[in-house]
Amino acid sequence: MANTKDYSMREMVLDRCFSTGKEYTREELMAIVNKELESRDMLPIRSRNTFSQDIIEMNSKFFKIYGEEGIVFEDRHKKRYYRYRDGIDSIYNRDLTAEEVEKLHEVRSLLQGLRGIPEMAWLDQMAARFDQKTMGAKHPVASFEDSTEGDAKHFLSLFNAIANKQVMTIVYQRFGLDSKERIIYPYYLKQYRRRWYLFATIKDHVFITCFSLDRILSIAQNHEDAFIESGVDFNHYFDDIVGVSHPDNESVEHIVLKGDKWLEYYLRTLPIHPLQQLESLGDEGCRVTLDVMINNELIQELAFYGDHLCVESPKRLRDIMTERAQHQIDDYRQMEDFGDNLDNE
Repeated sequence: MANTKDYSMREMVLDRCFSTGKEYTREELMAIVNKELESRDMLPIRSRNTFSQDIIEMNSKFFKIYGEEGIVFEDRHKKRYYRYRDGIDSIYNRDLTAEEVEKLHEVRSLLQGLRGIPEMAWLDQMAARFDQKTMGAKHPVASFEDSTEGDAKHFLSLFNAIANKQVMTIVYQRFGLDSKERIIYPYYLKQYRRRWYLFATIKDHVFITCFSLDRILSIAQNHEDAFIESGVDFNHYFDDIVGVSHPDNESVEHIVLKGDKWLEYYLRTLPIHPLQQLESLGDEGCRVTLDVMINNELIQELAFYGDHLCVESPKRLRDIMTERAQHQIDDYRQMEDFGDNLDNE
């Protein structure tokens, strides 16, 4: 990628020029770009190499989305003329305003500096999603899962509240229950299975509570109460659970699972828990061990694998999974009997 911090602005100016449908020489384009940069107190570009790298970067984006370069050129009378390929009128999705695109570019450029850090591997996916959205591809090349409506509505407010240590008042409604107003001290946000969860302490309570963002009906800053820090280290808060819930009165248990042979490769690339131990048993399959609490997310995770993964120990978890499987068998038999009765009518 072009390596100067003002690249996003140069790209926007070049796009504006090419969107007219006209042809431009390198000198004309550099003059227009520099005039815009100087009006914003940015350094002008002097190097032809910088200009060439900008064109290469823009064409790489076009190629990723459309399968061909968007900027073409023609040499005439000892000069090279640049323009957009026929059928292309902009590198951006016109549903976004120029100001929105500029702000998104600034964020993208900032985050690009974090690439290469293991914890930041998601940046490549974010960049691809950004390019696909801003360029408005007629034939998208990738599909991304969206968060829930509640996540989009409250995430930024809660993110800022955590960063700035702000006390918040929320109205929260659990499934099947009446809504309640809570004064909370927010500490951490975590995504699990497309949903975002907030970890906070309720005023006058001691323990951390988990709130699903899509169950928050309203949120507002509380200016009357002082923020209370948490002594919880969220770098390790999830070491002893699968998912997000710490069940009451539960302790960590040593769990042993037996899986099919083919499951070994799947569990290596998509582990049930980051700290699990996976042992290959050859033709007999594989064995997974993990030390976690038994919660609903663990049970749901194990149920996902069906008869390909069974619980060896502890017996309590094995009984839970057996009872769950038996209920499912009974439900299928009832449906089968119901269907037979309909056929006989």
